[in-house]
Amino acid sequence: MKVRILGFIFIICGFLFASNAWAGITMRLMAVNPADSEQTVPIKVYLPLEVKPEDIIYKDDLEVTYDAQQGSYYVYGEYLLKPKQVLEKEVEIKDVWVVDLSQVAILRQEAKEILENFKKTNYFERANAIYNGIDKKLKEVEQMQAVSAASPGYKISNYRNSVSLLNSAKADLLAAKTLLTEVSPRGLAKFTWKIILFIIIFLGVLGAGFFFVWQRQTKLEAEQKPPQE
Repeated sequence: MKVRILGFIFIICGFLFASNAWAGITMRLMAVNPADSEQTVPIKVYLPLEVKPEDIIYKDDLEVTYDAQQGSYYVYGEYLLKPKQVLEKEVEIKDVWVVDLSQVAILRQEAKEILENFKKTNYFERANAIYNGIDKKLKEVEQMQAVSAASPGYKISNYRNSVSLLNSAKADLLAAKTLLTEVSPRGLAKFTWKIILFIIIFLGVLGAGFFFVWQRQTKLEAEQKPPQE
């Protein structure tokens, strides 16, 4: 148990501070056998959630396996180490923690077009508030992506925050589109036709109900009338 804990600590430190700006991020894994006899030492390290097998550039002789409970892949290997032997392994992965800024530009342009359409409605101020919120989130994404990460761990954190902000901006944009559909002249006409159609269906169902009740009542009265001699 002591061997596993020691090796695990070295693995984490190697991941946080080892990086290659040109190819991606390098994880330096280290296993140690502190015992006075040979023994098998395992190496098992979970990869960040964003990493898939195709993102691994180099993994030495380590196996890549998926953990369904954790929802992520991990590298694994077992090695027979001599007494006091130190074993080092490297895993190089692509830098997948980069936001495509063209997505930001597309979202901003789409938000501007939606805001322009609101000028013909009484909801422009509300739409403008939504647009300002979207633009603020997109600017935060651009700022985080412009910052040079001090470490892979910081870079991954920035990326996840950026993705969260992008998803929030997309949700706001969808809300603005829905509102525009409801308040635009075309949307109002569509809404009016929905109301008319609902009324027609309701009256049809109500009329059919009265008809069946009347028919049932007529049948009961006919059954209860005494037969004529």
